Amino acid sequence: MKCLSMTLNRIGAARAWFVAACVLLVLFGIYTAIFSTGVLLYPTLHIEQWLLHRPLTSLDCVLFEWKLLGEVEASALFTLLLASACLLLGYRRRMLPYLFLLLLLGVAAEYVGKQVFPQVIPINTQFGINSLACPQMWNKPSSVKIMVALGMWWKAPPVHAGRIRNEQFSATAPLIFDEHASIVNGYPSGHAIRWCFIGLVACWLIWRHMKYRLLRILLMAIALAIAFGGGFAQFYIGLHLSTDLIAGYLLGVSSACCAIGLLLLNETKRKTLAPPGDNSAKRQIAGVSGSQGL
Repeated sequence: MKCLSMTLNRIGAARAWFVAACVLLVLFGIYTAIFSTGVLLYPTLHIEQWLLHRPLTSLDCVLFEWKLLGEVEASALFTLLLASACLLLGYRRRMLPYLFLLLLLGVAAEYVGKQVFPQVIPINTQFGINSLACPQMWNKPSSVKIMVALGMWWKAPPVHAGRIRNEQFSATAPLIFDEHASIVNGYPSGHAIRWCFIGLVACWLIWRHMKYRLLRILLMAIALAIAFGGGFAQFYIGLHLSTDLIAGYLLGVSSACCAIGLLLLNETKRKTLAPPGDNSAKRQIAGVSGSQGL
């Protein structure tokens, strides 16, 4: 009876995660429908102009080099590591293809969205946006890029005065749509999708299996920062618009909720650490240990 009760509880919890995934997917559909009407164009451009008031620093170069960590190839490697951790924690082997399937669905959504939903940016605004992504690094040797990617921001070349002027000009320039306007295809943000997916699943695994409370809190905070900071960094350096970021968050969190539901359904009978606050599970574990001692 206890085994049946635990199974039913696990199925109920998994269903809640699947419902959350569906709700977020519906919200993404509603948001995309609103986005496709063009009503978000001017608010998005005003957010970009607000962003152009920030100072240009060497940190921009570090974030630009870290962009490679959110590409599909690197994300596939991180997903493999995540799946390996799931196997070590006692989840069934079928989680490996499940996680990769969810990753590929996110890549497919990104590809289709970028083909279907182009966005127009006035050339006056694009001048400044181009200055956010550390263009002074583009022609530097690989040795410099590697050092900057390792966090050595002081190795990044200084910002050109012309780039600062472009940013200041674009921050207050009028929004003029003419034949010189730029067409960008960034909706939704693939980096936001993948970082949210990987980071939130990792956060849940840490919450469920990490024994030491302080370490659990620290690692969960790091995982959450990666989950949402990875996509935000692309917005911060001008590689994605705010609309791309929001859409990516919705899809990424939806994928993570689906993955967590699948993890709950694919737990084995191996004894796992009860989540914080789950006193009933702790009592069951203690009871099993006591009966074994007798």
